[in-house]
Amino acid sequence: MEAVRKFEPEDLPGYYGSSVAPGSNGDLEDRQRVGVDLYVLQIQFSGAYLCSSLLTVRAPTFGVVLSTSTPFNGHQTGVYRRDNHMRLMTYPLEQVEVWKKREDGTMLLRGVQWDEGEFNRWPQTWICGRNPSAIAAALSGMSAWLDREYAKLKRPPYANDRPR
Repeated sequence: MEAVRKFEPEDLPGYYGSSVAPGSNGDLEDRQRVGVDLYVLQIQFSGAYLCSSLLTVRAPTFGVVLSTSTPFNGHQTGVYRRDNHMRLMTYPLEQVEVWKKREDGTMLLRGVQWDEGEFNRWPQTWICGRNPSAIAAALSGMSAWLDREYAKLKRPPYANDRPR
């Protein structure tokens, strides 16, 4: 993957810069027009990168990806249901930026993500691609790096926690 040197908001998938009222007919039409159907795989858990063996067995989330500006000069990207562009399928990435992009259009987005109760937030990275094979190709190119990052934080299990 090639690092994106100068990030522009329009580089985000499904960038949506409308100023109409949320949920209005104009808003829904704009969301339909700019939303991008993508598969999304979250590659971090609580801020730590997962190893490739854990990620290859996870199914990516499929939905409509929309990116918007936030009131504090940042950006947010979310995955929405195809049948309801107002309903999120995952917690969105906030302060999101395009980190890297492949020639096939598959990209890494990085930002921060909140937990369900909005008590804690942590770094999160998504792989976004047009199909599962594009995500798998990007993941295979990152597997050695992901495995090293995972190994830095992974602690061995306690003796009494091991299956017998």
